[in-house]
Amino acid sequence: MTPPVPEYLSPLRWRWILLTTQHQEVRFLYWPPRRSAGHRRIRMFDREGYDIGTLVWMVCDDCRAGSINKISITIEHQHQGIGRRLIRRALADGPGYTWQTTGQSPEAEQFFPAIEKETGVAFPAYGGACEHLASPPGYRPPPPGRRPRPVLERGIRGHVAFPPKTCGPVRRGGASGGGRRCRRPSGAVRGCR
Repeated sequence: MTPPVPEYLSPLRWRWILLTTQHQEVRFLYWPPRRSAGHRRIRMFDREGYDIGTLVWMVCDDCRAGSINKISITIEHQHQGIGRRLIRRALADGPGYTWQTTGQSPEAEQFFPAIEKETGVAFPAYGGACEHLASPPGYRPPPPGRRPRPVLERGIRGHVAFPPKTCGPVRRGGASGGGRRCRRPSGAVRGCR
């Protein structure tokens, strides 16, 4: 059976994404928000094109606040670092912001404290960090119509076994022009993002 084509993508565009990313274990598609404090979404697809998870978050630049509204990953793909990479991607949209989550499942009650230790960012459930992130009373989803087209998210490493990075010292000068460098546990050195 052929996997379904993600919404707002043409079958031709989806085939192209599958073809150009066939070496990746996981593909990440990003749906940008319709408005600045709107929902942002990343859906993950396995090598065959089947949906394996999603992350939905919101960011309010006026209040410097963010909210993780949903993170779900299929059981087969959990405990491989994908959730951590997704949260880091969301945090990149609001560096230094106050973050919150919506209601947490029993799995999330274990996941978010571990992420808090790694990132130093607190994720209280229903933190009330911003009034713009809450759905207004009587909220209805927007009517069907023109929506932002999803794009292939290349800022998240798609290989499942990719080790987490640990930042090394700042290097100055040199042929590469200096800047912050990251040392991975394997010993490889890459530019910090």
